Amino acid sequence: MKQLILDTNVFVRFFIKDVESQYKQARLIFEKIEKEEIKGLISILVINEIVWILENYYELKREVYIPKLLNLLALKNIKIIEIDKDLLVKILEGTLTKKIDFTDLYLLQIKDTGKIFSFDKD
Repeated sequence: MKQLILDTNVFVRFFIKDVESQYKQARLIFEKIEKEEIKGLISILVINEIVWILENYYELKREVYIPKLLNLLALKNIKIIEIDKDLLVKILEGTLTKKIDFTDLYLLQIKDTGKIFSFDKD
């Protein structure tokens, strides 16, 4: 089965729909993944960028984009390269209920010391 590593901009174009031709291409890729014609590979770095760009550049609320991202991650042929997909889902769901940013939640999950030293206000 053909595998594609998906970059941040594929997700951003799919969610924002600001570049019509790229949105259509992204939608086609996700449709092929859903039909199990191809496998989509995603890095945790891409997830981190998606979260940062959608929140900071496009000023979207987590309640708007996280459910959409979770729906895509639920596709059988989406694989996360570095960590278990269930752990990533748990982290993203945590961003909906906590005022902690994605990176901090990720760090807490991969190394559960219960403490993070940061200058973030949250």
